[in-house]
Amino acid sequence: MDTVTVSAKGEMIIPARLRHKLGISAGSRLYVLPEIGGCRVTVEPAKKKLTARELAGMADYTGARISEDEMDTARFAKTS
Repeated sequence: MDTVTVSAKGEMIIPARLRHKLGISAGSRLYVLPEIGGCRVTVEPAKKKLTARELAGMADYTGARISEDEMDTARFAKTS
């Protein structure tokens, strides 16, 4: 879990690692949704500009890496 700090002006300070992981850059729009006991912050979909290569490792997978050529894309294809 990452911790975000709120400045005296009410600005959220998001760690660089998390900004990179989520594709947040200057000018990105974030949605803050109130929930019971807190809130949820999501990135506006139109501003997400990450490539598949940038997303690799996002889930903290620790197994052996395979090349893109070794990936079997057919198993992810819809059949209906």
